[in-house]
Amino acid sequence: MELTLGIDGGGTQTRAVLVDSSGAIVGRARAGSGNFQAVGLQGVEALVDELMTRLGVEAAKGSGPPLVSACLALAGAGRTSEQEEVANRLLDNQLANHIYVVSDARAALEGAHAGAEGIVVIAGTGSMVLGKNAAGAEVRAGGWGPTLGDEGSGYWLVLQAIRSVLRQLDGWGPPTALKGELGPALELEDWHQVVAGVYGGRLDRRRIAAAAPCVFASARQGDEEALRIVREGARSLGCQAGAVAFHLGMTDVVDVAGAGGLFEQADLFWGALEEGMLTRVGQVCRRAPILSPVMGALILAHRGAGREWSPDWIASLAEADAEEA
Repeated sequence: MELTLGIDGGGTQTRAVLVDSSGAIVGRARAGSGNFQAVGLQGVEALVDELMTRLGVEAAKGSGPPLVSACLALAGAGRTSEQEEVANRLLDNQLANHIYVVSDARAALEGAHAGAEGIVVIAGTGSMVLGKNAAGAEVRAGGWGPTLGDEGSGYWLVLQAIRSVLRQLDGWGPPTALKGELGPALELEDWHQVVAGVYGGRLDRRRIAAAAPCVFASARQGDEEALRIVREGARSLGCQAGAVAFHLGMTDVVDVAGAGGLFEQADLFWGALEEGMLTRVGQVCRRAPILSPVMGALILAHRGAGREWSPDWIASLAEADAEEA
């Protein structure tokens, strides 16, 4: 039986899906972090071994690799050199005849539009925008990390909110309810503790980003500073998406999907995001992701095996996603 494997390696959890030559799902598995920067090459090897064991797939001695094709979409593996390093090691280990290593954002894009052209805006702890046109050309924007970018991400939103609170405390910023919302979420008994928390490392990137719901809560209550921050972040992401669309030659009607935790607050996010996009494109067609990132990785592996897919297959993958949710 010819098997194809898709893996989505996130920062905290990795998902894997295995299909046979007909496209039917024959196995699913979960494991720990797949972030290449966190676990390294040996960690990725161990992760793949664990997933293969959980999927019940073993190489038969002397019969060659157990998989026809595999795609690993790994967080922290956005550079060609890193992707080649992982792919070469897994080829040496005879995991599959064909191995593709891409960024987790690439799988999110592929899944969001089920292999078709479009743009995905990713906004979670970090943020970035990735797009693909009908010719298969890809362009990205953002994704420069918390120090250099990540506009509109959870971390960025909370950091702007903290700055607003500090300006209010110093007496030169507008009043905001963010002080009362954020303090408990960041476990601050006194706002002067924020300095030691941030610079001492207790309030790291993930801890700060986790307080993003407080910013949205304040915005929903009509706090002007919170609304400004949310709109500014969303509009920045929209400008990035508009730039991606422009460079891909997609300036008429553009399909855009949102991925990541912040899109759970889509009603507050989309208006300003579209406003940013419309500086470069004629019309924005807002879409929910069709498939999850792990299914996006599976599509890339399926394509690498030279297989076509039908609307019925995509529908069956979407059904499997719904069952897994």
